[in-house]
Amino acid sequence: MTARRCAGMAGFRVLLLLLCAGAAFSYYPFVHYTTGTAPFQAAPERFDLKALPGGTLYYFVSGKGPEKLAAGDSFTSVLSQIRQAAKVWNDVETSALRFEFGGLSAPGAVQTTPGVDVLFGEVELPPGLIALGGPTSRSTLISDESGAFVPITRSILVLGKDLSQRPSHSSAFFLTVVHELGHALGLQHTLTSGAMSTEVTRSTTRSRPLSADDIAGISLLYPGATQARRAGSISGRVSLNGVGVHLASVVALEPAGAAVSALTDPEGRFHITGLAPGQYYVYAHALPPGGQPEMGPADIVLPVFPDGSQVPAGPVFETMFYPGASGIQQAGVLTVSAGRDTPDCNFEVRAREPLKLYGVTTYSFPGPVAVKPAFLNVNGTRKFLVAYGRGLITGGAPSPGLNVSVVGGSANVFQDTVAAYAPAPSFLKVDFGFSPFGGEGPRHMVFSLSDDLYVLPAALHLVRSQPPSLSQLVAGTTADGRPAVVVSGSNLVKSTRIMFDGLAAPVVAQDPATGALTVIPPLGAAGHKAVVTALDSDGQESLFLDGANPPVYTYEAGAPPSVFLSPASLAAGSEAMIEITGVNTSFAGGQTIAGFGSSDVVVRRVWVLGPDRLLANVHVSDLAKPRTLPLTVITGFQMALRDSALEIRPAETDAPVVNPVAVNPETGQPSIYAGGKATFFVQRLSSGVAVTLDDLPAQVLAVEEGRVTIALPAGLDLGPAVLRLWTGGRAAAPVVIAIDPAPPVIRAVTDLAGAPLSSDKPAHPGDSLLVSVTGLGDEAELLSLTLGGVAHTPTSVLPSTALEGGHIARFTVAAEVPVGDSVPLIAAIGHRHSQPVPLPVRAAH
Repeated sequence: MTARRCAGMAGFRVLLLLLCAGAAFSYYPFVHYTTGTAPFQAAPERFDLKALPGGTLYYFVSGKGPEKLAAGDSFTSVLSQIRQAAKVWNDVETSALRFEFGGLSAPGAVQTTPGVDVLFGEVELPPGLIALGGPTSRSTLISDESGAFVPITRSILVLGKDLSQRPSHSSAFFLTVVHELGHALGLQHTLTSGAMSTEVTRSTTRSRPLSADDIAGISLLYPGATQARRAGSISGRVSLNGVGVHLASVVALEPAGAAVSALTDPEGRFHITGLAPGQYYVYAHALPPGGQPEMGPADIVLPVFPDGSQVPAGPVFETMFYPGASGIQQAGVLTVSAGRDTPDCNFEVRAREPLKLYGVTTYSFPGPVAVKPAFLNVNGTRKFLVAYGRGLITGGAPSPGLNVSVVGGSANVFQDTVAAYAPAPSFLKVDFGFSPFGGEGPRHMVFSLSDDLYVLPAALHLVRSQPPSLSQLVAGTTADGRPAVVVSGSNLVKSTRIMFDGLAAPVVAQDPATGALTVIPPLGAAGHKAVVTALDSDGQESLFLDGANPPVYTYEAGAPPSVFLSPASLAAGSEAMIEITGVNTSFAGGQTIAGFGSSDVVVRRVWVLGPDRLLANVHVSDLAKPRTLPLTVITGFQMALRDSALEIRPAETDAPVVNPVAVNPETGQPSIYAGGKATFFVQRLSSGVAVTLDDLPAQVLAVEEGRVTIALPAGLDLGPAVLRLWTGGRAAAPVVIAIDPAPPVIRAVTDLAGAPLSSDKPAHPGDSLLVSVTGLGDEAELLSLTLGGVAHTPTSVLPSTALEGGHIARFTVAAEVPVGDSVPLIAAIGHRHSQPVPLPVRAAH
């Protein structure tokens, strides 16, 4: 089981050392210290996004697949869950990481560009494991604006060749893949019940696969532009007799919300980042013992000094709440503000004998079968959970002196009824009462003995209804003729997400009488059988009740698809458009992806021109070796494979190469429009540059330092446009650029009374402003506003009665907006950014 993944890390380390000499591992994240003495500077292992085409990391799945599958399962279903698990990490907004499918692996391909390989038993798993993941890294440190790091050159996720006991539709399989991909990206275990916790204490679900701790971890490793502005932090030190404690876990705990943690460095210093503004309890605890002597506590791979020696963990100590409290009743709270650090959160802890309480798992009973994590329906009848873990039960009864409590309000434990669970006396049964006015969401629990204390973040989740359950699937069509499926069941709401295996089926309607949802199923392979599940926004899912017999949707039979491409060969170091044509295909925008199974040859983007025609931009690395690669094209569940599809030729050293990532020089954003301007890089520029777009000549405005700036023809249609360039008498390979609608235009900014802002009437933090904007079209709900570099989500966006085709957006000025006479306001739909409008902003009244 993945809870024992840590036991396999030592074996994985040996395996990777055999595969890649010089590889090394460290801790959460995998850390190398650049100095052997204080002050310690940590260099984490991570992928160098700047070295990747388009800053995107690609993963490649072995087409070999598992040797054994669960009854009714298929490789197509397994692949859909892997893709969905990768999407979880790709979609973290505060992280710069973009993580995409690169195709089924090209057998025997020599990879020079970093990437992630998903294998099925090609690397032997240690006994008892179903999966493991982790990176191999160069030993050479490099630096960027975020500091020193060790670039990961390759990572591996290994799934077992025998998956007969873990169906791909199960939450256990999906969350295992999310967890192991986290390791492959550079994250280690934490003790805060998130995706990167072991399966024992993990409290995430398919509906909510990442916790705040996971989001903070990946955002710290691959920081996005807005992370520092949105979040705050807490810093301090953990010491014992004045000496810093290494690898102490320090957790910031919202009373009824998130838990985010950090591990201390060899001096005992910590810095918890990624905290939403609010109030937090903070506690420090020792890591529990691991399962392997080669590993650190909690089966953490220990960090290393510059000489390669491991840095041992500090001593075991008593859990302590800030400031110096032995229990949460005496604990204080710290206030965190966006963009600011709360310092001096220090702990002077006391040594103790080995831990007695740790590794607690909680279960609840929404139906006849226990589910994990525990969800308690405050309006239901089963207001209890059962818990299993070290130190809870002694001799078939609660351990002497055991006390159980919940952090924050909304729920309270009936301590007098805490007892061994009669059907399974090795488990502890805990009954609860609930406040009728309490909120929903995760709640943390504290288990304590006279000489030990254990905190389990997100030990239970409070909800106000039963999980969804599915009873019937009926195929049909929508009013406009699209294939549809009516999904019937109980506890279905409009916000319920319906999944066919690992792919989402958008909800287009709900029957007000029965609650049945009409969904558009993903495009299917002939005869494919997809398990259908429902995911609720509160974290519950239909498998809580339907796990033993979930409904299955069977696609109609049909002819197998095939694909062809032109040109069928590209040179190393090239950027080029290819055209893919299909037979028996159903290419669709938003569902079709393609790849060549090699990190040296990647598809930057695909445009769907019809059910049997695609255009794609392909990047070929300078270091790509001559060989022939396969092509994988996937639309929904429909997968078309072509062996020996693309030949890679030696580099052409004198040919110009156009980088297809064009930006608007006035906004710096990768969104260009007809009649506007575009700037792009060209390798091997020479004299005499000519450019056309869809065979329309484009005026060349500037050529400098390998960059070409053009005026886009006004007659271009929206969508893909083929760019051709000639320089020095040579033609570059054509590429595709996307023509977007024109960006929004800010027409006016006023207060709520309609008065314009001025130096005599400036804006202040907390003020509500009205922004008149045009150019939103039917995407008004996607509008975002940025004032002084601080992102704002409008509280409302309504059609304007005074401005034809315009909208009025209302927003409140955030406290972290900088003051000034000309603070820029920008309205945006994705990368379509308006010209900035300067606003006067003053400090709060």
